[in-house]
Amino acid sequence: MTSEQLTAVLLAAIAAPGFWELLKGLIEKLFGRNRVTNEDIAQSLKEIKKGYDSQQKDIDGLKASIEDMRSEEATKDAQAARRRILRFNDELLRDEDHSKEYFDDILEDVKTYDMYCKSDPDFQNGKTVMAEKNIKRCYENCMQKHSFLQ
Repeated sequence: MTSEQLTAVLLAAIAAPGFWELLKGLIEKLFGRNRVTNEDIAQSLKEIKKGYDSQQKDIDGLKASIEDMRSEEATKDAQAARRRILRFNDELLRDEDHSKEYFDDILEDVKTYDMYCKSDPDFQNGKTVMAEKNIKRCYENCMQKHSFLQ
């Protein structure tokens, strides 16, 4: 048999239906590999999905914990702003002078506190209403008279 004839026979065998299945079966038998069934693949996919679902539950739990921590932190920030507002107002009521920068900082606390109160209707509010009015009134007076602490 010539090399051209041998090539033609090999090409015909390769093109024949079932050749690759036969070759795969021979290789599996030669190397001792078991055949993987659709059931095996389905079982593997189920195990992967189970692992994914478990990880997703862990991730969801972490997300919830982070959201809780953010909420607690925002509440603490609002409470701290409220304390600073009330303390500043007490100082004003005792006729203590303040710099414009200190007023501006407290007015930023007022803004932060008011925004938090609007975002959380369950938060105990109404504790700084009069203090805020007094702070703003004193700020306007200092602006008109140029009487901020230098």
